[in-house]
Amino acid sequence: MHPLYCIENTSNKEPEQLNGIEYNDPNFYPNFQIDIDWLKNILIEKNKNNKGYVVMRVYDGEFHFLNKNVVGNGPKRHYTKPLTVEFVKPFLEGCYQVDILSCQLKIKMLKQFHNIIPNPKPKFIPMDIIYGLFANRWILSTFKNKIALIGGNEKMNVIQELMKYEEYQKYICNDYFIDYISVPERFSCDNTDILIEDIGKQIKESKAEVFLFGIGISKMAMAYKFKTYKNAIFIDIGCGMSGLAGTVETDRPYFGSWTNYRIKEYDYSKVDPTNFNVSRDNVIFL
Repeated sequence: MHPLYCIENTSNKEPEQLNGIEYNDPNFYPNFQIDIDWLKNILIEKNKNNKGYVVMRVYDGEFHFLNKNVVGNGPKRHYTKPLTVEFVKPFLEGCYQVDILSCQLKIKMLKQFHNIIPNPKPKFIPMDIIYGLFANRWILSTFKNKIALIGGNEKMNVIQELMKYEEYQKYICNDYFIDYISVPERFSCDNTDILIEDIGKQIKESKAEVFLFGIGISKMAMAYKFKTYKNAIFIDIGCGMSGLAGTVETDRPYFGSWTNYRIKEYDYSKVDPTNFNVSRDNVIFL
């Protein structure tokens, strides 16, 4: 990986990032470091001025869905309804209404990004930067004790249990999360009109200034609406939510140095599947 694409206090195990042409060519995305500083500054500014701001990422699962391809985990985890033009339309429209729309810097993924979600789009920031600023805990430390989480039921449960341990609190740079807003672990795309009303009510009642969310494909129809309920920052951290739950694979982009905290006696059977490979996933048991 070329130094241009390195992010402070992170490391990479992903072969495509270590060896891929995108991450070894400084001319592929020369503004990488500039965008890191810009994103940091805009998040701090929006928080200081109490302005609503939504950062959302899209990747292969979202692209398959928007293309109406019934493949992979889509029909197993995200939806039961047929992927008709009418059903998919509000998800595509939602991509145009966030403040930042993000995708990883892979040539194949960027082609789909531009073909499936044609310009003009919201401002682009590489997904790699969002992952990096979460994995190095900049987001967590900068907005310490101002954060609420929006994620799957089981992940919310395990994170709440982990927060009882001081060692974990120190690692994630927060003494507490203000709120835990749960969404269904399965098929949350099926009824987003109903789901957003429940999420929105909890956002409105929350005292949090920053909301970190990881809610799968359903976000495309809902995330842009979050700031209509509260002037706050909303950041799609994707697999970062698994990081907080102690179950992220550390070969995810920029998560090579992440420590997965897990509770010895906790029943993880209902948490989203992970390989639970202790040597691979940098695990510390509490």
